[in-house]
Amino acid sequence: MIVVVLLSAGSASAQRNATLAPNAALRYWSAFSQVQDSSITDQQAKELNAILDGTAPYDDSKYKDLLEKNTLALEIMARATSLPNCDWGLDYGLGQDLPVDYARKALVLGRLNVLYAFHLLKTGNKDGAVRALAAGLRFSRCVANGGSLFATLIAKDLLVSHLRASSDALHLEQLSATQRTRLQQAVTGLGSHGVDWQSAMKQEMGVLNRPPWQESVSLVRVTQAYLAAVDDPSRLPQLEQVLASVPQPLRDVIPGPKEVLEQKQELDEKLMQTRALLQ
Repeated sequence: MIVVVLLSAGSASAQRNATLAPNAALRYWSAFSQVQDSSITDQQAKELNAILDGTAPYDDSKYKDLLEKNTLALEIMARATSLPNCDWGLDYGLGQDLPVDYARKALVLGRLNVLYAFHLLKTGNKDGAVRALAAGLRFSRCVANGGSLFATLIAKDLLVSHLRASSDALHLEQLSATQRTRLQQAVTGLGSHGVDWQSAMKQEMGVLNRPPWQESVSLVRVTQAYLAAVDDPSRLPQLEQVLASVPQPLRDVIPGPKEVLEQKQELDEKLMQTRALLQ
């Protein structure tokens, strides 16, 4: 009887495990844990931002050692992007106390991946560079999955950096048809806008839906107007009118719509430019 019970329990456990889809987010956390020597000085941060912005050339001598130390973390990340499911397990019941450390760690890993792609191009490994860029685009999009505006803006920055690096590779390197197709598939997988801005704003405004603004008419009006403006930027003046009519304490905690729409437009434009290059 004991053997029968144990076999039954094992069978039930196997059935439960079979229903759990592999989660890329768990593997991303493993990649985060492998990142080494990621802290940099203010001057190094400025130099890195210039490279990612495309205003300064990549210097392999400065970053080669750092990238070699983080090859394992980048490989774990790249392998995880093949999984279709990415759930960060966010508990929005925590409201403004919701941990967002995963997004900050993702920013570090994503930026390392852009440098890694540049490094691979410098060493002539075009296949590896294209693989890194394609994986980085998928990873960047995953960062925004189910997240707030904060995570979405980080995802947007990473997407723009990877798209810019992809454009550089298309301009400066003789990529094969297979390599171009791989990049094209990765960009196509980003969808129309790269990230789900509507979902991000719903989550952002939902966090505010608690005392003293819980079920506030003002908050409902702002949310509706914000979602309309995200869908159609020409609705920005109506949103600004609604914001001007709500109490100042509420207005102070609502993200500035002009800045949000500018971020969305930058990503949309970069997506269009990259798609045009890949045609």
